[in-house]
Amino acid sequence: MKKKELLRKLIISAIKVDLDAASKAANTAKETATSKETVAENKYDTFGLEASYLAHGQSIRVNELAEAIERYTNLPFKQFDQHDNIDITALVTLESENGSNKYFFLGPEAGGLKLHWESKDIMVITPSTPLGRQLLGKQLDDTIELHIKNNHIIYEITAID
Repeated sequence: MKKKELLRKLIISAIKVDLDAASKAANTAKETATSKETVAENKYDTFGLEASYLAHGQSIRVNELAEAIERYTNLPFKQFDQHDNIDITALVTLESENGSNKYFFLGPEAGGLKLHWESKDIMVITPSTPLGRQLLGKQLDDTIELHIKNNHIIYEITAID
């Protein structure tokens, strides 16, 4: 099995955990919204309406997670070499000026997901994030700059897998 296939399985497994929790929350919210106990007693009683909004939002989240699983299942994971530009499915190592490393996986979905894989803490980011936008198209040894709050941080790309 290719190295990144294990990473794919780990990402899908983590999304499935989120999907299970979201499905349970959606079902609970739906049951609450449709319960006889939530029927409005007067025009100021909005509990049932609020529960239906919550149920709708939870069902949207369930659909998004199911779509994310589908995308990762069907996504071709590229094996990058030292001359490739960073693109979707790249595992990128960034080194800060103080020598510490951070690891990011550029994925199509599930941004913010944190994983522990091969003794590394990896964060999934998407191209829609500031970091993801900066990384797209970069190569090994390029630098990127991030402004986080009042901090200006420069990272060097030290590995692309």
